[in-house]
Amino acid sequence: MRTPTRTLIAAVAAGITLAGLAGCSSDAVKQATDLGSSVASSVSETVQGIDGKAIQDGMSSVAGGIDGALDTALKGANVTSDGKVPDGFPTKDVPLVDGTVIGGGAGPNGSGWVAQVRASSVDDFAAASQQLADAGFTESAKRADSSSAFGMFRSDAYRVVLTFSDGADGVTATYIVTPR
Repeated sequence: MRTPTRTLIAAVAAGITLAGLAGCSSDAVKQATDLGSSVASSVSETVQGIDGKAIQDGMSSVAGGIDGALDTALKGANVTSDGKVPDGFPTKDVPLVDGTVIGGGAGPNGSGWVAQVRASSVDDFAAASQQLADAGFTESAKRADSSSAFGMFRSDAYRVVLTFSDGADGVTATYIVTPR
């Protein structure tokens, strides 16, 4: 039986796995996207009852693996803290939450991007989700509380895994974006 924390980790892992499929054939990406959407649909109802502690524990468990997942998904891209979104980031199509851009990274040949923004509050996740919806993204999973948030979104052109976490340096919004 899965615990709520393991379910959340599975949802984040599914999103990160989807983000890593940019170099695959379109059939493989479609199959993985469909599978990920199915997993996310199942998870989205389950995560509704998860409390903040479980999300925080889940996000903490996942945080150590995010760097490795980004490395895999973006094929060795380094995430910088230079205050700029990475070259080629689709800013017209993927709106970022209001805040200060911390930095980001890009995979080779447009395989994907990561951007991090210092937000004022985890509550800004709702605004970020709405911005993505207004830009044509649909949500396949979403969960937020006062200390962390997670969501998976997709449009005809991109997949976005969005996390908000409240850490020692403040609230960080991380966008992992891959083309579909």
